[in-house]
Amino acid sequence: MTVAILLRRALARPGQSDEHEVLGPCERGALVAGLRIAGALGVDAVAIAAGPARREDRVLAMALRTGASRAVRLAADGLDDLDYLGLAEALAATIRTVKADVVTCGDRSIDERTGAVGPAIAELLGYAHVTGILSIAVDGGRVLCERLGDARRERLAVRLPAVLCMRPPRASELDREPEARSGRARTSPQAIDALDADEVGLDLRRLAPRKQTGGRLRPVRGGDQATILSSAAELVTRLEAEALVRRGPR
Repeated sequence: MTVAILLRRALARPGQSDEHEVLGPCERGALVAGLRIAGALGVDAVAIAAGPARREDRVLAMALRTGASRAVRLAADGLDDLDYLGLAEALAATIRTVKADVVTCGDRSIDERTGAVGPAIAELLGYAHVTGILSIAVDGGRVLCERLGDARRERLAVRLPAVLCMRPPRASELDREPEARSGRARTSPQAIDALDADEVGLDLRRLAPRKQTGGRLRPVRGGDQATILSSAAELVTRLEAEALVRRGPR
């Protein structure tokens, strides 16, 4: 059994420097939970990111320092241009490659905010999934989750394999190193493995249409690049020009 921890560098928002935060709050929750589960089960934790080394290697290095036994970066070209489902397919292929039975990821990132990638990965893998998780514990072969439901807290027992979508960890949990919480000696960190599409069995040609859809995951990187529309009519005109909507007969 292996635990996969999905991480991504927090991208800059308008008026914010890239150096403001390496991991977003939910990704920190995924790292804490993944290391805790791996420690409780006595298995390896593999940190996974997708994108260029200049952006993602810093995040993966952090995961290795805090207890992950391996770090993998999917280095295929064009990943930043995919929509949420294309990215989910790429990550699912990587998870299959590392043979992970448990996947932790952020419930939603601070830049794209859709919360769709984790559930899509679960669907592609045929795994159970839980969203909005506040905390986890391990009981035998099950993961016990406390999640935020419709204005109330719920407790669930999840049988593996599963994708667990984490909310930010409590402040008290961040005060301690994840490897100390896990109760398991850290494996000597390995170098970050860069895998291309062929190595994970990913056909980028099949994903090409996912680059042409709306909802790319990259945020606007500066206020001067943002477009402010003055009316609903102007919005409709722009959407028509981009072939995203079509005006019907009147």
